[in-house]
Amino acid sequence: MKNFQPFFKNKKVLLVGLGQLGGGVGTAKFLLKNNVNLAITDLRTNKELRKSLNKLKKFKMRFRLGGHDDRDFKNSDIIVFNPAVSAFSVWVKKAKKFGKEIYNDYTLFLKLLSFRNRPGKFIGITGTRGKTTVANWTAHFLSPAVLGGNIPGKGLLNIIDEIKNDKPAVLELSSYQLEYLDKKTPTIAPHIAVITNLFQDHLNRYKTMVKYGRIKSLIFSGQTRGDFLILNNDDKNLNFFLKEKPKSRLYFFSLKSLPPEKNGVFFRGEKIFFQENGDKKNIVAVKNLSPHQKHNLLASILVAYLSGESWETLTTKINNLPVIAFREEIVLKNKSFLIVNDSAATSPDGTIAAIERFKRFKNRFFLICGGTDKDLDFSGLAGYIKKNILPRNLFLLKGSATLELISCLNKIGYFKKSGEKHLHDTLEEIIRKLSKVKKGVIVFSPAAASFEKFKNEFDRGNKFNKLVKKYFN
Repeated sequence: MKNFQPFFKNKKVLLVGLGQLGGGVGTAKFLLKNNVNLAITDLRTNKELRKSLNKLKKFKMRFRLGGHDDRDFKNSDIIVFNPAVSAFSVWVKKAKKFGKEIYNDYTLFLKLLSFRNRPGKFIGITGTRGKTTVANWTAHFLSPAVLGGNIPGKGLLNIIDEIKNDKPAVLELSSYQLEYLDKKTPTIAPHIAVITNLFQDHLNRYKTMVKYGRIKSLIFSGQTRGDFLILNNDDKNLNFFLKEKPKSRLYFFSLKSLPPEKNGVFFRGEKIFFQENGDKKNIVAVKNLSPHQKHNLLASILVAYLSGESWETLTTKINNLPVIAFREEIVLKNKSFLIVNDSAATSPDGTIAAIERFKRFKNRFFLICGGTDKDLDFSGLAGYIKKNILPRNLFLLKGSATLELISCLNKIGYFKKSGEKHLHDTLEEIIRKLSKVKKGVIVFSPAAASFEKFKNEFDRGNKFNKLVKKYFN
């Protein structure tokens, strides 16, 4: 971890945003272990950041908490922004005005890889839905592999020393990480990049789908003809990425046969086919997967194949794909109940996917959703709920997004009277009520962010699991 001391030598570094969730602490520890002259500033107070500060007690650095000061920006050579700080914020504009070197965790990661004599190739995976599953399944197919990025405890700077040419590295990349990239500034890029799909999300940050899509497309902006870009041929926004004119070699995945001029993998019935230069090959038959699971499988197995693995080797690993926490994760299954934790569904499209998977249970299907609004459209989800969920089986957790959902449900006549009686103050209140049901399929799929009641979707998922254990075991 001390390999990068020469890069930071004689430079003052400012970390903007320590945060409460661990990402800022991880960045700070990386910098401090490279003997960086570090200052940290955060809008939150010492009291609010107590847990994060306790993790840095043994290190020496300067703090300015409870607000930012221009002097800290002026007196620094390098400014590193926590991913929670938007690249379009006033503070980033200020840093640019002062002519400073600006990074977030991903752009600093790329800069430091370039600083090494042998930077090592890596795989980058982004998209609105499925990127965590695709990243984990890709690492499974390429095992032993380095897995990191937008994953708790596996931040980019924490794994950078593990990235070498002889070991595949698989990175999950969020739009928050990608948004600091600058097309005008050449940089290294993923050797294989994947965009799983593009749905409405984070519009409270990006305002328009066009801007959000452009941020996602930055994952391939530095690629060359020697690299690969994998796209979802079923995604309604596919042409958006094609219009960005990627320079890399294009491969696609689909739930139906690909046009003969396209290379990639697809399902025909329950069989997976690989198509390249017009030739088709039957790879394997896979049963009992939902549509989004099929998409995730196709994307991850294609990455692994383009990384050099044989189809024969890859097909032997399909039967033991890892279960990803909080992504339609079955946390309890017995004669009476099937309980699913889908806390990572932070947008309506994620919850629609969950409804699609479990709608066959009809009258026994109970849905828990609701949370914090991100300026998303809930009308599509409202239609799915009306078609598949009985009003008595819908449980809503209070939040700004929940009010938007209720408004959409009211407009299509879902409730006989009002949706207000479906609202609950706490998750525990909902679980307690559901524990009195004799049998059923209970799916916790919020369709929204979590910040009004939880630290993040992982905190929300952990609390749900604890409540299930308390009331159902």
